[in-house]
Amino acid sequence: MSELKVKAPAPSQDQVSAWINLRQAGHVIQNRLEERLQKEADLSWAEFELLMRLRVSAAHPLQMSEIAAQLVGSPSGTTRIADRLVRDGLIVRETPRENRRIVRVQLTDRGREVLSKADEVIKTNVQEVLGDHLTETEVTELRALLRKLLESNGAWQDARCAPL
Repeated sequence: MSELKVKAPAPSQDQVSAWINLRQAGHVIQNRLEERLQKEADLSWAEFELLMRLRVSAAHPLQMSEIAAQLVGSPSGTTRIADRLVRDGLIVRETPRENRRIVRVQLTDRGREVLSKADEVIKTNVQEVLGDHLTETEVTELRALLRKLLESNGAWQDARCAPL
């Protein structure tokens, strides 16, 4: 006997419009942030995020594989970002003697300084794109909705989505 295939319901016009607007808002906000980070702190978003995640996990150095998973990037892409940060003296890599396959990464003092400058860029930008336009209640509601979408699509991980 053949299986009966049930066609998924078509999205409503509002759902399609909401999807388009979500993508547009993310794109506009991300571009604004990236421009400011580059101009004022000489960092890309990916570089900032890697540095920020190292600071959050300061109690234990992160492995490159953990960083790649948190950044939702490929290991090779994460390695290229780390290469730039090592070259600029913002992070150091360490390979423990007991397991040469592991590469741990830590912030340097210079990395903490640059990250502190970048934090100010981020805070100003978040205030301008969210705080100036949404109430605290609306921000809380937005965060809950985004979490719901991420969870229901199997993409919520505390380490990646709620690092602070």
